[in-house]
Amino acid sequence: MDIAYFNGTFMPRDEIRISPDDRGFLFAEGIYEVVRWYQGFFFEMDGHMARMKRSLRETLISWPEEDKFPVIARELVKLNHLANSQALVYLQVTRGAASRTHAFPSPPVGPTTYAFAREFTPENAGRESGVAITVKEDIRWARCDIKSIALLPNTLGFQDAVSNGFFECAFVRNGLITECSHSNIFFVQKGIVYTHPESENILSGITRKNFIKLARREGIPVKEEAIALKKLSKVQEIFITNTSGEITPVVRVDNFEIGGGVPGPVTRMLRERFNDQICSYKHS
Repeated sequence: MDIAYFNGTFMPRDEIRISPDDRGFLFAEGIYEVVRWYQGFFFEMDGHMARMKRSLRETLISWPEEDKFPVIARELVKLNHLANSQALVYLQVTRGAASRTHAFPSPPVGPTTYAFAREFTPENAGRESGVAITVKEDIRWARCDIKSIALLPNTLGFQDAVSNGFFECAFVRNGLITECSHSNIFFVQKGIVYTHPESENILSGITRKNFIKLARREGIPVKEEAIALKKLSKVQEIFITNTSGEITPVVRVDNFEIGGGVPGPVTRMLRERFNDQICSYKHS
């Protein structure tokens, strides 16, 4: 029986009932966060916490218990017997339930909080030889920096990619590649790693920040500059990063082959350094 967290209580997930008047359901008015459990520890919990709090502030959602999320997450791992497994903990906070109107509830209502833990296989498992991605126009809203539950453009883009045999969908805005449907994207050109700068056009990925640090630590120059789609032919390597997949090499964009169709040396080296980092966490 899966145990979830709902509005301050741990309970069987199939017993949870959410109001049809919840503003997350009616308006997609909520935020979420996902942290990864590595058989004994959460990776970069502080970074996830900071991003969660920022998303709450930017959406004007108040959750008085926000600082308890690490404790909630660890308890979910324990209650679901996942301590020795690879797991993800998902948290969602909405503005709460109230009669439907565009104005915020007055007086304010309590938020709806929901979290669960589940065992998983890493998203990029078995894909060491690289993946193919497709490109679509970025039709998302102007605040992609908020980890909002309003993900319809993301899911439409991702489903189109999967339906056509691709691993991911990269978005293009004003001719520049921003990010993917649920990943950040990096490019290697002449030994320099490029990725879109933090802005309202991308989500500030926790794994993204980690790989930027790893690259710089290894003496690899990193430029937070966007790459134009029309300049893709000048790129030698591409990789994508996220919590569930860590780092995944990209060897084809639509019909255009990258790096001779094999993962490049920078991508492989960063993968090794990330693995070293995870091992050091396990043994610390």
